[in-house]
Amino acid sequence: MNKRVFFGECMVELAQTAPGQYQQTFAGDTFNSAIYLKRLNGLQQVSYLTAVGQDTLSQGLLDLMHDEGLDTDLVQRCSDRTLGLYMVATDARGERSFSYWRDQSAAKQTLSLLQRQGGAQLLSGTDSFFFSGISLGILSDEDRRELMALLTTLKGQGCQIIFDPNYRPRLWQSQEQAKYWTDKAYAMADLAFPGGDDHLTLYGHNSVTDILNHVQGLGVTEIVLKNGIEGVQVVTPGNHCIVPTFQVDTVVDTTAAGDAFNGGYLAARFAGLSPADAAQQGAKTAAFVLGFRGAIVPREAFLTQQRKVV
Repeated sequence: MNKRVFFGECMVELAQTAPGQYQQTFAGDTFNSAIYLKRLNGLQQVSYLTAVGQDTLSQGLLDLMHDEGLDTDLVQRCSDRTLGLYMVATDARGERSFSYWRDQSAAKQTLSLLQRQGGAQLLSGTDSFFFSGISLGILSDEDRRELMALLTTLKGQGCQIIFDPNYRPRLWQSQEQAKYWTDKAYAMADLAFPGGDDHLTLYGHNSVTDILNHVQGLGVTEIVLKNGIEGVQVVTPGNHCIVPTFQVDTVVDTTAAGDAFNGGYLAARFAGLSPADAAQQGAKTAAFVLGFRGAIVPREAFLTQQRKVV
């Protein structure tokens, strides 16, 4: 069984269901992708690398991971912190707004806690390692350097490094700092999922050519460019194709559509499908998620409608 490691932060989500009423769930970009990958390709060992507290909410997250078949051996426990939290409110026009409480998130301590337990040795035998711009953004510069050292070690052992920039300005001190570390991450990556909106906001890239030139220039060999209704540009050595997105009659919630795409794409690639076929799988998964509220579609509804790749 192949070992796939996802690194990042999973937060408590409080989503407004009525005035003054909220439903509590869990969500996080790499966490969402890990769940969709595991649901679609059960032959993979999907491990989540993060840190949680020792409280009831943290235990609830661990219980969810177990229910979804995620391996929790890499989850670090933090005695003096807990999960970050965000609240989603919807106004009378249906517009959504977000409030975050993550300054004391245990996930910020993941790298330092991992080092105390053995660091890279705990990741021995990892076939792929997936992280995002959010995974980077929550860390201190010292821990970002530690992450790059870890990735260098893993890459030297033949591990595939996968990166989604997922730029969130509020996580960075400046745009220049975000560019610096995003470029460092791209330079480590074998496979990357750049987004048109992210590159426009972070780099000022306003064309597919600009984005591809930038990412290819940093050495990424498999590029999956998500560009909204213009489709998905898939670029590998000697091949470049455009895969259309699926039309959705009613969009209920755009939350985690990109994460679902990543999970669907990786599930297909790890099953041996071509990049173009994997992009179709990713687009199909994302389109389905758009029809549900929240980041993670209820398991039974998902498995009823989505055929497993393996």
